[in-house]
Amino acid sequence: KKHVLKALQPLGGGVGASDGAIYVVAKLPRADDEAVVEWLAREHGVAVIPGSACGMPGFIRVCYGNLAAEACEAACARLEEACAELAGGGGPS
Repeated sequence: KKHVLKALQPLGGGVGASDGAIYVVAKLPRADDEAVVEWLAREHGVAVIPGSACGMPGFIRVCYGNLAAEACEAACARLEEACAELAGGGGPS
């Protein structure tokens, strides 16, 4: 969980996680969460769930359950790079 929270830091303070959950939600700097999810998978090799699929448009849901520590760290490094890009105004066009 700590790796996911660190990876999402570039997005700012709109991040939430409860103690018992196996996922974290984060507010995106743009409204089209589905386009961001597609971009994350295509350009960064990271699979997340669009918030709109969970009743939270404009957010992403990042699940870290059942993922080996090494794989989680590698995915989080890619996610952090992508989040920095998004926060800087980049991302899907």
